[in-house]
Amino acid sequence: MSVPLRDDALIARALEHDEDAWRALVERYTSYMYTIAVRGFGFAQEDASEIVQDSFLKLFAGLSAYRDRGPGSFRAWLRQIVVNGCLGHLRQRRSAEPLRETVMDPAQQEMLERIERSFVLRQAVQRLDEASRRVVSLFFFEGRSYRDIAALLEIPEGTVASRLARGLAKLRTEAGDLS
Repeated sequence: MSVPLRDDALIARALEHDEDAWRALVERYTSYMYTIAVRGFGFAQEDASEIVQDSFLKLFAGLSAYRDRGPGSFRAWLRQIVVNGCLGHLRQRRSAEPLRETVMDPAQQEMLERIERSFVLRQAVQRLDEASRRVVSLFFFEGRSYRDIAALLEIPEGTVASRLARGLAKLRTEAGDLS
């Protein structure tokens, strides 16, 4: 029974165009890379296989640069290549498809959409003038009545109504359709 070669030895041989050494590296790390894509990022088999394949191409192209860096953890370097590949795949997929098509789980999709709406609304509220922002926040986020807001801010109820209307109009413009 032969002792498996260490990563550094396989890398050196692969750089000398030894196909068996390259094949040994591929066999040694395919499952590891695949697991990162599937368990770490939730990719389906087809996407995970594509990411692994792309990662091996990048690995092969950068193998001499890794060797020139001196001793280090090959697996950590490889892991970073795969993680970068997964992140790139996510960015590519999300830029090409609407968010609802990139998430498979309906509950997760709903949560992401709620997060997105909340983010857009909070940004729009922050862009309101101070007077409108206070009235909108007190009315919607704290559930206060016109009378309570008027008393708290020491302004007439009619002013509360006009600031709320002005704030809502601006929110519709700023936030767009949040439905």
